[in-house]
Amino acid sequence: MLRVGRIHVIMDTSLQQRYSHLQLAQMAIQAGIPTLQYRQKNFQRERDLEELRAIIALARKHHTQIIINDHVDLAAEVGATGVHLGEFDMPVQEALKHLPAFALIGATVHTLKRYEAIRKLPLAYVGVGPVFETYSKDSGYPPLGIEGLRAFVEAITHPVIAIGGITLERAKQLFEAIPKLHGVAVLSAFCAADDPVQVGRELMALLSSA
Repeated sequence: MLRVGRIHVIMDTSLQQRYSHLQLAQMAIQAGIPTLQYRQKNFQRERDLEELRAIIALARKHHTQIIINDHVDLAAEVGATGVHLGEFDMPVQEALKHLPAFALIGATVHTLKRYEAIRKLPLAYVGVGPVFETYSKDSGYPPLGIEGLRAFVEAITHPVIAIGGITLERAKQLFEAIPKLHGVAVLSAFCAADDPVQVGRELMALLSSA
C-alpha cells in the first residue's frame, strides 16, 4: 500500500470562491504538497467532472496523491489515488468492494470506539479531529486540543492526520508536541490565504524539523 503524504490540502470552494478546485490544485502542487483532498459535497457531473479529470491528470504528471472525499464510485471512475470517508459516508467495508486493491482509504475518527470498529481494515490513515475550533465543518464533536489528539495518536496504530482549525502555526505546534503524529490536513489556512503557494511551502518546510 502507498504511504499517504504528511501534508494534506483539502481543496474547497464553498468557504471561498476566489480559487477554483483546479487553481487550488495547481498552487498546492507548485508548493510541493504531496496529498490533495478533493471536497465537493454537491458534485454535479456536467459542471465538475471535466475539471476533476484535469486535476487528476495534473496530479499524475507531478506524482501527487489525489483523494476524493465521500464519493467512492467517482474516485474509482476517475482513477484517484483513493478516497476519504466520514463517519456517515459509505462504510469502509463497502468501499473496499468498489475500489481497486491499491487505492488508499482514509477514514474520519472522532472517538476511539469508532476506531476500534475499523482498526483491522486496510486503512492508509485515519483523520482525527477537530483538533481546534473550525468553521469549515460541524462534526458535532468538541475540539480535542493537543492533549486530546495525543491520546488518539498513542492509541491508534495507523498513521494519524490531524484535522480541524489547522493553521501553519498550529501545525508547527502539533509536530513539535506530538512526534508520532504522521501529518496534518489544512483547508482555510491554504484555500483562503493571500498567497496559498507560500503557505504550502512553509507547511512542507515544517517536515524537515518534525
